[in-house]
Amino acid sequence: MKNILQKLKGMKNKMLASLVGVGAVVAATVVAHAEDAVAETNALTFNFEASEMFSWTNMMLEAMMPVVYITLGISLCFIIVGALKSAFRG
Repeated sequence: MKNILQKLKGMKNKMLASLVGVGAVVAATVVAHAEDAVAETNALTFNFEASEMFSWTNMMLEAMMPVVYITLGISLCFIIVGALKSAFRG
């Protein structure tokens, strides 16, 4: 019983040390990001125009349609080959 309690106490110390380490890293990261945000006055800005977004989406869809056609053609080929194989099975 003493052995188990000693192991638990050792694990408790290790967990506490790891939590302190993680807390220090998180605190340093938050401080670093806060300093970066203060240093940069040009923060992230969003220029949202719906017409631009839809024209870009339309362009991307048009560019990807050949991939869709090729994939559908290959799928149709497998369906036809499977139908022909089942039709001529004896």
